Amino acid sequence: ACHACSDFSQALGGDCMPRIGGVNLAAWIAGTVAFYAVGMIIYGFTLMDVWANETLKNHGLLAQDAAPLAGDALFAELAQIPGSMSEGMAYGLGFLLTLVTVFGIAFVLKLSKAYSLTAALGVALVLWVSFGAMTLSYNVLYSSESTVIYGIDLMHLFLGYMLAAAVIYLIDGKAISGAAAPAKPG
Repeated sequence: ACHACSDFSQALGGDCMPRIGGVNLAAWIAGTVAFYAVGMIIYGFTLMDVWANETLKNHGLLAQDAAPLAGDALFAELAQIPGSMSEGMAYGLGFLLTLVTVFGIAFVLKLSKAYSLTAALGVALVLWVSFGAMTLSYNVLYSSESTVIYGIDLMHLFLGYMLAAAVIYLIDGKAISGAAAPAKPG
């Protein structure tokens, strides 16, 4: 236990929190949960039917001019996509991918010594444009992915990168900017 931590925010952002590669563990986990929640909202609630119907069209399981599927019929068709994995496996691996992505965001924020929330968001924007958006673009160029799916995926990554960077900075901004020394092992 850390004797210097007197409240919750200091415990999350202060010298008491363990670090991995200079990244505050609590900030990393909180940023990951926030990023993953963005995906849950987009793909699970707001745009799930649009995204899923476009995915079926991409795989030739739904005609381009067919009426959109919904509910059980939609999920039954999605299960027919060759190579699709179980929902549990997809969600678990999706969380692992998000965990690695957010570690990268946190690590670059630390390296860049982002001095403000605006600077942290700027770093996240550069990462999103340079890596997230450009990598997704290959799917449209070489895999004939729907531009609708591309737009939804771009939005997901944009919001995820921005929210993760904000959460990480709000929890660990002093250490990220170099205003506070990271925790010393001991």
